[in-house]
Amino acid sequence: MNREENKYLKINNIKITKAFIEWIIIILFFVFSFMSSTTLLISLVMLLILLKQKEIGCIKILNIITLRTIINPGIAIGISKYQSFKWIIIFGCSIYLQLSYFKLDKINKNKINILIKPIILFTIYNLLVALFFSSLPIVASFKIISYIIVFIGIIIGIGYTYKEVNWINWMFTLLILLLLTSALFLNLPVGYLRNGHAFQGITNHPNIFGVVMSIFIAILFTKMQSKSINRKSIQIILLFFSIYEAYLSKSRTSMITILFLVIMYLLFSNIKSIYKILYLNLISVLTVLFFYIDNPIRDMFKSFLFKGNEDILYSRINQVDNLKDNFLANPLFGSGFAVPVLPFKSYKFSFDYIVEPGNLILAVLSYSGVIGFAIFSYYMFKIFWINKKEFRNVGFLFIVSIMISMGEMVFFSSNNIGIWCYMMLGMYVFFDKGNLKS
Repeated sequence: MNREENKYLKINNIKITKAFIEWIIIILFFVFSFMSSTTLLISLVMLLILLKQKEIGCIKILNIITLRTIINPGIAIGISKYQSFKWIIIFGCSIYLQLSYFKLDKINKNKINILIKPIILFTIYNLLVALFFSSLPIVASFKIISYIIVFIGIIIGIGYTYKEVNWINWMFTLLILLLLTSALFLNLPVGYLRNGHAFQGITNHPNIFGVVMSIFIAILFTKMQSKSINRKSIQIILLFFSIYEAYLSKSRTSMITILFLVIMYLLFSNIKSIYKILYLNLISVLTVLFFYIDNPIRDMFKSFLFKGNEDILYSRINQVDNLKDNFLANPLFGSGFAVPVLPFKSYKFSFDYIVEPGNLILAVLSYSGVIGFAIFSYYMFKIFWINKKEFRNVGFLFIVSIMISMGEMVFFSSNNIGIWCYMMLGMYVFFDKGNLKS
């Protein structure tokens, strides 16, 4: 158990952990922020009290703001009114976390150094691309800087605090609250507010809810692998319920990601080889039945994947075509980081220039060309390699951060759930099995 969880208060001879009291206070202020723009502002300001915990508090703030950002507009006022204040908090916390680099011990500092060099190279390269090739150089520069400041801040912050706080357990608690609270809306129209048929729970979009469930399952598998959830009944209930809610979201990205995570777990888990073979054969047989034999289950599965269209990529065809056109226009250097391509060059800055890239690989090729993609691939490989010996235990976190962005490209969204992708990668890099058990 980590030191933060060891702290407790004694009330009427009942021991209550300070972590539990903190979660209650966070939940109360979180719900308080739903009522009006005034209560939202008060809650954001009160959230800064966590800064008393220094680096630990900064990481908590970034994650709580991420959850608040994606809240269902049918149950809470949106945070967009305070977008500038939100960015100040995100940048402030991230820069503070970066400064903790100088407090790292030699081993963890070496890990960070291995990662930071290619990441900084990627940043400088994209700034040059923005200057020379982008039609919106200021916006493109802001987006690459906003990504990299938050990304590096979280990686360094986790590297400095992972011995103090079990971040895997902390994120598990945060997302299980989302999972269980969303269940309250399973039979209510507000749970399907976006389009009336796909479940979004307490989030603002069914696809977001689906990928968040994928993240939750990746964390759950990590805990199961490390045997920090002792009761198998709890494991099974949480796994099937989260898969069920993800299925209701009708997010293809999440279901494909979850299927991949399940296969990973079967391959890497400590269950007997004979059972692994049986499970994998069962999946293979079911796959054949789904795709090659007419049956109601196959029809349901096909309907889920194709969503009533003949082409599985029909809903993303415009995104794919735009990315392809941008890439072909400048395949070597790209067209600028996360900005649309305009027929003229503009030095205007606005948050309104939004792109929907859809796929991580196509996005990086479009943004940064072949050179940028090579640099990006290199530092993602470095992240994988730095803790490859623990991949069977914690590889779910690395994989989920990439796979969810193959269909819902959230990886570079520092003002959205991109922060949770960086948390997954940070927890992967600094995974400590001895620190995981609660």
